[in-house]
Amino acid sequence: MLHAVNGCAHEWFISLTESEDEAQLEVRLIDSLQAILQTQKIAVFARENVLTEQNIALITDNLTGQEFTPESIDSLYLKIQDNKIHTCLCSQLRISYIPICHCESVIGFVVAVHTKEDILDTNQFGTAVNVLHIYANQRHILFKNRLDPLTELLNRQTFESKLMEVIAGHDHNERREQIDEHCAWYLGMLDIDNFKQVNDQFGHVIGDEVLILIARLIKTNFRSQDYIFRYGGEEFSVLFKCAAEDTAVLILERLREMIAQYIFPQVGTITISIGFTELESDRRLSILVQQADIALYDSKRAGRNKVTNFKQIEGQHNIECVVEHEHELFKLS
Repeated sequence: MLHAVNGCAHEWFISLTESEDEAQLEVRLIDSLQAILQTQKIAVFARENVLTEQNIALITDNLTGQEFTPESIDSLYLKIQDNKIHTCLCSQLRISYIPICHCESVIGFVVAVHTKEDILDTNQFGTAVNVLHIYANQRHILFKNRLDPLTELLNRQTFESKLMEVIAGHDHNERREQIDEHCAWYLGMLDIDNFKQVNDQFGHVIGDEVLILIARLIKTNFRSQDYIFRYGGEEFSVLFKCAAEDTAVLILERLREMIAQYIFPQVGTITISIGFTELESDRRLSILVQQADIALYDSKRAGRNKVTNFKQIEGQHNIECVVEHEHELFKLS
């Protein structure tokens, strides 16, 4: 039998609310749940984006010994939608499934594994549920802090950390069946052509509406596991994964054409210029951003409304870093 725990859990609540990023939050959640549920065997599943419907992904699995297939994860998530704790016996194990809720919506669940003889009391379950509420709220706050308030895309501050995660192979927003060694990550830089004219002619309110609409169009062109950022002003960036360079070109060309054909209220038609590069793990982050940026400005010089692959123009430029100008991080020589 397990001993009951103090239901106040003040120290755990404070620990979670002091977390400054998702990685730290997850570590503290596991520590809290292990103490409350008195087991080292904890797994956490949750949506990456608490604001939208998307597939549940494994956040962390700490020695549960369970095999979680995509089908079993979806089945468990569907079962837990009643917002109740479920417990079952499997061989010599007692397995508990505890929902994670945010604003009355189930955004994930926790799997806790005990021996058959270990029985949790209502106080332990109640404390775990309270801790998971705090976790979900803090996760929501951290997520909102990563967003650009106008477009609700990821912000510039998030760009560098996410790019580093992807390059290092530490991206956690992929389900296991999506991991493909033959796929590569690409970085695209996108800039609205002649956007200053939009602001000058129609005003900044209409300009903001254009930014919001273009952000939505970009979202429709990419998957939930891709990353879209408002890089600054009228410039956007995307991190996306696909099987081949030709496919990357098709994806970006499709986006360029979609925006060129869209009729923006009051403004009419607008075009974008795009530059992209493949993310190679042996390149420094700053060099990869330079490459995509150079390809973007090559599209601008070529007449705008164009997609340029850095690999196709690599021999034409020497890269020289500068930290000047509002949006131009680099110059060409």
